[in-house]
Amino acid sequence: MIDTAIIGAGPAGCAAAVQCRRLGLDVRLLDTTGRAGGLIREARLVENYPGLEAIPGCEFAERLSSHISGFGITVLDYHADSIVRINDGFEIRSNQRVITSGSVIVATGTVPVDYSIPGNASSRLLRSILDIPAPVPFNTIVMGGGEAALDYALSLSDAGSNVNILVRNSCLRAAGKLKDEVETRSNVRILYNTEPVSIISSGGNLLVRFTSDGNNGEHLVGAVLAAVGRKPRLPVMPDELKHESGRTRTAIQGLYIVGDASLGSLGQAAIAAGHGLLAAAHSHDFIKKNGQA
Repeated sequence: MIDTAIIGAGPAGCAAAVQCRRLGLDVRLLDTTGRAGGLIREARLVENYPGLEAIPGCEFAERLSSHISGFGITVLDYHADSIVRINDGFEIRSNQRVITSGSVIVATGTVPVDYSIPGNASSRLLRSILDIPAPVPFNTIVMGGGEAALDYALSLSDAGSNVNILVRNSCLRAAGKLKDEVETRSNVRILYNTEPVSIISSGGNLLVRFTSDGNNGEHLVGAVLAAVGRKPRLPVMPDELKHESGRTRTAIQGLYIVGDASLGSLGQAAIAAGHGLLAAAHSHDFIKKNGQA
């Protein structure tokens, strides 16, 4: 049995792993990708992490990898299907093997909510900027009005694509710097009060039909990216689990949920890291109290 298993190697999971190691715990860091970073790899820029200059998300992820390596921590390629309580801790189960630990920190992040558009090309609706084909298409559509949608649009704009952002409401949910930057881009256009009607394959492209302010319109584009909401990505949990959104502790002692998995949305790296540090402290206290460390 190990002291603490951490599921998910994004900013929250990496912060938790390092702090657990610093506190003397025997820790394992698990992730389905087998590498550090998580969804931070999608970010165009990470520019609000204290003490760190603005850097691309992919570079931030590599720094996470280097940081945990300095503490002798590697990311195990492991997909956690379920967490089961046992007398002296927990079992993390998958089709690979069972890992037994005294405590568990769940830092699995989020997945996009289910979303589709009528037509024969709904399966080509992308949910991650990392899935955009190379070279980046000349014309693209991004659906959504939050920070993720604007970040995607700016990444596509940087790559030279002409971007139409379809927003179902009369204003953006995102505010501040991202909004200001998007509104100054000559190759980014925001269509408010706009709803997609259908998405149809047209050769190698996609024909997107929509209504905008009561009028019909259509665009022929190379890719469509939807940023219309996310939900926690959690393994199957014990039946008695009770968890309040945004908190690290759960009703089950020794089981913690952190970062975006706790918040239920695409959050900030600094918040996630703070969650990870807090859960590591809770885990250490729990293990020590139960005489396992």
